[in-house]
Amino acid sequence: MSKNISDNSLANLKHFEGKWRHGQTRTIRVPIALADRVLAYARQLDNGESPDAADLLNQLKAKRKRSRADIADVEALLDLLSPV
Repeated sequence: MSKNISDNSLANLKHFEGKWRHGQTRTIRVPIALADRVLAYARQLDNGESPDAADLLNQLKAKRKRSRADIADVEALLDLLSPV
């Protein structure tokens, strides 16, 4: 069964504009416990933002009181995680 669609109906349709700046998306599987954090990080990367190394270092030191990591270590890790 086919339905007739008028030209007026077609003119009213809007093209879907994706919200991601980096283009096409795909579905991935991640643990539910991490899903919100992974999505938040992906949005940061898509917006051209990167986490502040000093903030990350402070968070690390708050969780691991005896951490020997320094700002250079955190910056090196952020470079590794940055999209190419």
